[in-house]
Amino acid sequence: MITILGGEILSALGETGERLKHLEQGTYASVEKKMMLNGEELSFAYYAIDEGERNSALSIPLRYLEDVVQKAIDKLALTPDDLQRCGLFLGSSSNDLSLSLPLGRNFDGSQEETIACARIGNGYYADHLVKHFGLNDFTLTYNTACTSSANAVIDAASMLEGGMIDYALVIGLEMFAPVTFEGFASMQLLSPTKIAPFDRDRQGIVLGEAVSALFLSRDDVAASPWHFRGGVSNCETHSVTGANPNGTGISQVIKAALKSTGVRDDEIAAVKAHGTASALNDEAEMNGMKQAFAKSPAFFSFKPYIGHTLGSCGSSELLLMLECVDAGFVPSSPNFRHCDEALSWTPLQQKMACDSGLFMLNYFGFGGNNTSIVVEKVVS
Repeated sequence: MITILGGEILSALGETGERLKHLEQGTYASVEKKMMLNGEELSFAYYAIDEGERNSALSIPLRYLEDVVQKAIDKLALTPDDLQRCGLFLGSSSNDLSLSLPLGRNFDGSQEETIACARIGNGYYADHLVKHFGLNDFTLTYNTACTSSANAVIDAASMLEGGMIDYALVIGLEMFAPVTFEGFASMQLLSPTKIAPFDRDRQGIVLGEAVSALFLSRDDVAASPWHFRGGVSNCETHSVTGANPNGTGISQVIKAALKSTGVRDDEIAAVKAHGTASALNDEAEMNGMKQAFAKSPAFFSFKPYIGHTLGSCGSSELLLMLECVDAGFVPSSPNFRHCDEALSWTPLQQKMACDSGLFMLNYFGFGGNNTSIVVEKVVS
């Protein structure tokens, strides 16, 4: 059995104590980011890890990565021998974070000389962490948009199950990138004020940044009350951007995840929805859930707490799920006020007492990549 040991996350929710307080009370802290688009100054809400600078220095993402991994190692008391038997799986929808500013300014070609000799991929971050922490040299990187680190979790579990490694470190990495921010703004997908998944009056997505480090193992190596029961990832070809609004692609992956784990839909204690608050995603996700569940499960979204962290949301939201249930609750969905009659099912509006059980976590990415995983906490 694959065990989920836990880890650490850097996000807009702050350190562990502050993080749990926000999640328990349904509160959050976002900031305002401005940008110029077609000569007009626009303002959007955003979830930032901190108020630190975001420039082209490679040291910035490396510092966040080293910080979050070290905190996770310390929390779990992992030894150098444990780390040498640990493979690394890194998911991010961004490349070249250190070049995010010049890439964003290259609309006129003026930055090409700066960019030309400095491009790196996510393998650079993986190699750096292997060397810095003395990890096993088995590494894989993932860029499947919003499902990146969720797919990394699935593959990490497969490698553990096959005995190729004894520990797995899954990294979710997403930091502010002007190109991404301006791209979402240009598509008119961003909300100016808040994110309200599944609400009738939703205004759109609010982006955020998060860096997370999640450790997994096997029960013959390291015990944990949390188990990874299984997961499925597939792709649909309805469009180049997302899932079919009729929910067929999403229902297929949810049903496949339930079947592969031998879990009935009525055994799921709660569903962590993808919940981006874009009109098409909410519609597709709800239609998919209705085709997979006989009746509405308890469901919620983490994105009102940390924003849409894109490639990092897989491991980051899984870590938040573990922390909430370990603290005895499933969180509510802040900002939900009005039922959307077209969707009819509504997310949790109050936190729900819960300290164990089976949980489904869903992720749906640009390009139609859909991922659904099932985890379980067993209380002896």
